Amino acid sequence: MSTGLEEIFLDFLYPLKTAALIRQLRRSTNAHHQAAQSLKQCSRAYTSIAADLVTGAEQVGVKNQGQIQGASARESSPRAQAGKTIRKAINELLDLEDHTGIYDELWQSYQDLLEVPQSLSPQMLIRMLRCLATAERTVDVERSIALFESIPIEGRRAIHYSHAVSAALTLKDLDIAVAIHREALSRMNSSVGTSAILRYAVQQGLWPAAIGTWHEFWDQKLVYFTRPDIWSGVDALPLADLIEKASSAADFAISLTESTGYNSALVAREFALELIRHTFTIQGIEFDCVTHWHLIEKARMLDTSEMKTSELALQQLLSVRSPERTSQALRLYRGLRNETMFPFSQDLLRTITHSLLSANNASGLLTVLDDWRKWFQTVPPDLIVNIASNLARRGELEAVRNLFNEYLANFGTPRSESLFHSLLKVYNRRADTKGVVQTFEDIQTNQAFKPTIQAWNFVISTFSRVGDVDGALSWFNKLRETKTKPDSHTYFTLMAMYGKRGDRDAVDELFQQSKVEGVEIIEGMIDSLVLVNIKDERFEEAEKLIDEASKMEIKGSRTFMWNILLNAYALRKELGKVSELHKRMQEVGVIPDSMTYAALLTSLAVAKQPDPARKLMHKVMPRFNIKRTALHYAIVMGGYLATQEYGKIFRLYKEMLRRNISPNMSTQNVFLRAAASVDIEKMDADKSSGNQIELPRAQEALEQIITSLDPKELADNEPRKFVGPELLNEAFSSTYFEYLIFLYGKASAFNRVSELYEQHIATAAKFSITEDIEASPPMRMLAALMVAHKHADNHAEVDSCWYLCLEKCKQLACRSKADTSEPGWVLHSRRFILNIPLKQYINALGEQRRTAELIATIDSVRQAGYDLNSPNWNLYVQWLARAQSHTHQALAFEICEKELIADWPGWDNLGGSWAIQMKTNAMFRYTLLLPHQRLPAYPTFVRLAAAYSNARSSKGRKSSMYVAALAKAAPRTVDAIHNMPRLEDELQNTILRQD
Repeated sequence: MSTGLEEIFLDFLYPLKTAALIRQLRRSTNAHHQAAQSLKQCSRAYTSIAADLVTGAEQVGVKNQGQIQGASARESSPRAQAGKTIRKAINELLDLEDHTGIYDELWQSYQDLLEVPQSLSPQMLIRMLRCLATAERTVDVERSIALFESIPIEGRRAIHYSHAVSAALTLKDLDIAVAIHREALSRMNSSVGTSAILRYAVQQGLWPAAIGTWHEFWDQKLVYFTRPDIWSGVDALPLADLIEKASSAADFAISLTESTGYNSALVAREFALELIRHTFTIQGIEFDCVTHWHLIEKARMLDTSEMKTSELALQQLLSVRSPERTSQALRLYRGLRNETMFPFSQDLLRTITHSLLSANNASGLLTVLDDWRKWFQTVPPDLIVNIASNLARRGELEAVRNLFNEYLANFGTPRSESLFHSLLKVYNRRADTKGVVQTFEDIQTNQAFKPTIQAWNFVISTFSRVGDVDGALSWFNKLRETKTKPDSHTYFTLMAMYGKRGDRDAVDELFQQSKVEGVEIIEGMIDSLVLVNIKDERFEEAEKLIDEASKMEIKGSRTFMWNILLNAYALRKELGKVSELHKRMQEVGVIPDSMTYAALLTSLAVAKQPDPARKLMHKVMPRFNIKRTALHYAIVMGGYLATQEYGKIFRLYKEMLRRNISPNMSTQNVFLRAAASVDIEKMDADKSSGNQIELPRAQEALEQIITSLDPKELADNEPRKFVGPELLNEAFSSTYFEYLIFLYGKASAFNRVSELYEQHIATAAKFSITEDIEASPPMRMLAALMVAHKHADNHAEVDSCWYLCLEKCKQLACRSKADTSEPGWVLHSRRFILNIPLKQYINALGEQRRTAELIATIDSVRQAGYDLNSPNWNLYVQWLARAQSHTHQALAFEICEKELIADWPGWDNLGGSWAIQMKTNAMFRYTLLLPHQRLPAYPTFVRLAAAYSNARSSKGRKSSMYVAALAKAAPRTVDAIHNMPRLEDELQNTILRQD
């Protein structure tokens, strides 16, 4: 049974004449066997029509001595004159730029010259051979072969062989090309035609011919170090095709190894490896990573111990600047460094390092640092500076400090500021205010560093990133006391900090101050102006600023300012406005980026459309080459959290990990909340659990998160969910604990609360986040603790947490230069900041019947400038309505009339009685996302109805006057109560009948 391998003909293993005979016989059928045998009796048969084309050609060539002696006599004869005329005509034809249509006339002139008989000069012969060999018509190319055949063997030069080989390949007659090539190899020490034959054979996948040509060339024992480039023709093939052909050659060589003798397999293997090496030497051209990797694997199958081929593949991967290629190069590099005991060259390590620097590949840089130190004891000083700067941006503290110390130990104090800046930058990216201040002081003391404006900016920016206004201003004032002048980035840093807070006056003042001092206006400053107007809910002014910015001559992209406006409307659920702005953005030529799509995803997620958001992330973003990040996943996962589709959250999280996208604070928080929700659902379904709350999935998720917690997560500038206005360095760890503390506290699992709080304190201390974290926890943590203390009836601790919240908010919500002892010091943009702890305090005071204190508390926070959201207004009204005093009840009606009833649609617009509670609750939940919108909740109406019903049922003139006063003070509220349908639900049955 034939395996197909018998058909492989390795002609390079046979003598020349034997190989030619076998080749002809293999191609001949029985019917043509006799003709083939006759053909083989000829000494040479380059073409079937050669005899017709070269009538008299045997006269061409070197003349004998007698002919040379008589040349001058014939020159004057008529034949000589005719030959001169013909040669002139041939020259004129060859001189033409366009040879189209001259070939027949040229050949006829050549035939006429032979009849004279005379010959072409050597130069004319070369020109005519080249002209015919490059023609398009087959007959003209065949004529070039005939012309070559007419040249005596001893008169054939390299140029003749080169044109003849090209002509044979044009005719797709590889046998003739190989025969001519062999003759050239046997006569001259050169590679005439080798490149062309190799290209043709490789392109056609004719591996026996390709291997034979390559082997015959080397078998001529040409001097290796003067080797001409026989691969130039192959190298000119498209890289994608060449990778495919090299892979095919490797398959061919591997098949021979398994089925034929050692010698032939060895030659085939060496050829395949050489072809693969040349494939890998082509750099700077895009290629498919999958087929490229397969070729690397096949090369290693051919020779597992060979390093050069893999190094060439590595260099080729590094020559194309793309994340995918860099990632594959790093994969290959790590594989090689694990398998070999030989070091990479310094040049290759430099190439790898520069590529990883360009790709911002921190893990790869950490790996290559180990090899520099392992093989060359230290990293070159210029690379230390560049790597430190790159790793500092990623928050790699230990690596940057090691590089700094390595530079000091091996090269002394750095002459430039760059390495000092990197040391400050790494603390800045980790939001470590203590670390950046300590380092700023140490490098001045220990290395005599004179602070530059960049160094000052790193310190100020660290406090700004955290949200510590006092710290940032303190260092800004210290800067102004020196001779160093603030620059554009100094002012931008402060403007961005105030912009995030919504402190419009502070941002405007800083902007004007920068202009007075002649500081260059940069794009980030305009971004801050746009941002502060958005935070202050001045959307028209923000849009106007964006339009004006497009006409300003300032450096930088305008994309960020468009993004923050898009995101603001997305959070307000104004999908139509988001779509309109996105179109306008594209019309004015602003290129969308990753954050643009984050805003689009947010608009869908807050509208509880996570499936379309997921489709946008998976289908649309890749189409526009937008890289998916952890932020995008967090937004979509948050959408599924709102729709309670927890399984989809877990699947997205796993998908994110498969894509090598590192989780961040946002994704971890969504995952933790989803795990806790699944635990609660299971506990509710399992009646055997009793009242004891257990959150095993959430606890496991928390442990995994805390174990892998690293402040370098804070290095990126993407927005973070579940942080809010808290100081970033405090929220870094507390955000994970607060939610579980809230759940356990709500379920009165006080031991769990204590354990988690102690773990939170230990975690914060581990990272030295702040000195007074226990004395002053983050506000959201205080709110969670208030829940636990309230359920434990520990009212003193509830009060204590509330007062800590008030102090905390003086830092988070105070306008610049405002006096907190005066009314109205709270920023308008942060007027709702107290609502989370306030909800717990309203309930605590209400449950204790401390109504007068409750009223005083609400009046106090409102006087400062805080405001209540719709849920808290409703809660406040409900507790007032439950009070025993008519005065307090009347206040409930007045507040409902003033703060809640204005947008009430009326019962008639809510449908049937079955839909009332559902729709009022839906409207109530809707306002949770839009604090400025207020509506009465269904429980509020029921509580007011109970109070109103009690007042009406009381007898006496005072009661009648009281009821009349209510109707006068709160007419719409009273009317809504009158018209409220009586429902057989638990709320009405319990409250109205009870009261």
